[in-house]
Amino acid sequence: MAADTSSALVTEKPTSEIVNRLEWLMFFRVILVTLLLGSTVVFRLADHDILTSSKRLALLGLIIGTYTLTIVYAIVLRTMTDRYETFALVQLFGDLIISSMLVALTGGTESFFLVLFSLCVLSASILLYRRGALYTMVLATAFIVLLVLRESLGWWMPKGPVRDDALLAVLLSGLTNISAVFLVGMLAGYLSEQARDAGRRLRDASRDLEALRTLNGHIITSIQSGLVSYTLDHRIIFFNPAAGRITGYEPSAVLYARVTEIFGAVESHEDPNDPAQWEGVFRRPDGRKRALGFSLSPLMDGRGRHQGYILILQDLTPLREMEESVRRSERFAGIGKMAAGIAHEIRNPLASMSGSIQMLSQSDALDETGNRLMRIVLRETDRLNSLVTEFLQFARPNPPEFEQIYLRHVLDEMILVFRYLHFNNTPATRSDVDVSLHMEAEIQIQADPRQLRQVFWNLLNNSVQAMPDGGSIDIFVEKRAREVEVQVLDEGTGIPVGRLDRIFDPFYSTKKDGTGLGLALVHRIIEEHDGRIHVVSSPGEGTRLSVILPIKQRNRQQQVLENKR
Repeated sequence: MAADTSSALVTEKPTSEIVNRLEWLMFFRVILVTLLLGSTVVFRLADHDILTSSKRLALLGLIIGTYTLTIVYAIVLRTMTDRYETFALVQLFGDLIISSMLVALTGGTESFFLVLFSLCVLSASILLYRRGALYTMVLATAFIVLLVLRESLGWWMPKGPVRDDALLAVLLSGLTNISAVFLVGMLAGYLSEQARDAGRRLRDASRDLEALRTLNGHIITSIQSGLVSYTLDHRIIFFNPAAGRITGYEPSAVLYARVTEIFGAVESHEDPNDPAQWEGVFRRPDGRKRALGFSLSPLMDGRGRHQGYILILQDLTPLREMEESVRRSERFAGIGKMAAGIAHEIRNPLASMSGSIQMLSQSDALDETGNRLMRIVLRETDRLNSLVTEFLQFARPNPPEFEQIYLRHVLDEMILVFRYLHFNNTPATRSDVDVSLHMEAEIQIQADPRQLRQVFWNLLNNSVQAMPDGGSIDIFVEKRAREVEVQVLDEGTGIPVGRLDRIFDPFYSTKKDGTGLGLALVHRIIEEHDGRIHVVSSPGEGTRLSVILPIKQRNRQQQVLENKR
């Protein structure tokens, strides 16, 4: 496509140039005819009646004919689409004929208008370069020779040939004008070729410069790093699209804004002699926080004068999230090793204690207070057993059994069961909590349906617990090229900023009766599915949890080999 455009520009440029030159040729023809012929009629022949002399009538007819022919040329030029060079040759040949007639009517070899032959050659060199100058030079020489022969031999002359004493002057005039035509033709042809070559080189250089400018613009706008340029008075003069994606600002909206209003820390790092690098937390307009890496360098002009600064942004959030995920996985691995040695040691005594207490509770020797205490011990034993079971499930989860599933079916079934069990256990919230699924098309993914139900069950359960006064829970599903994103949005109390980084840590919970293993288990299941989970929350504004899962799972054997490497 770019090649076609370039070739089109190359062909259209010369065409527009020759059309423009033809228009100027017609304009100057009219000017010359008006000035030269008009002045001849007015000043040189003003002492006679213009309508009584056949020669003067011929001059007047030549003026009118030239005007008429120029109008015809203009009309034809407007209708033409090609063959402009042939049309230019026709006009130049016509100009030579008009010049010859004018010279013949105004004194022949003694006419002042013999210079028009040189002007025709000059016009040809401008229109058609050296080739046109040579053609016109040959024709002009032929016309001058005919004029000399006409006067020498008396062709079409009422008074016959010139006298012998004037013959030498006729020959010298012809030789002089032929020499002038040759000199003008050679010099104008050479100069026109040089001008054409220079123009071609200039066009090529301009086209290359424009292509280079376009390429540089594409490079700057296509790089994934944010690039911001600003002046010494902190006015932003460039903000590439990557900087807009990273910061959440539209480039056109921040142009000429103060850079300190967007990046408050840059002013403290400005040093024209020492580029600076640092990391910081940036809050986007939508409230989301991103970990950014900054690099600040001085901006110099072509003379080496300091004009401002260039700020380069790198979004380090995925890297920091990956580092946090690695640290969390290491903690999980330690917990798993510990769980393998402790779990059975805890469950066996619990089973013995629970059985013994149940037997004691059936004894008639206990009073009402003893029975009540026995029931408390049994309830706490069951709670402790449940905690150990959940802990074992987290520390030693079963590997996912992947299969091709329809995501809508899994979500619909999970939401139906959740509504039934939750609202039956807490009838007061039946009409206060609404769960809605927003999913435009059916999506198939490779996943473990049992574990996915557990993930979204925990997320819905957390959302309900965060809305003690009721509210809406919306589940949005969006399909991308190779992954699917499921967002769970609630209208709950939200999570304080200082606790967002710890909600996936095991045993960390903000609830009074929580174990702190629900979201940790969710995080681990999503990692087993090669997915990611993000949370955005503010106190009093609800929470948005985004679960991103691949549509197709990589070969598990390939994953094992990669892990071994």
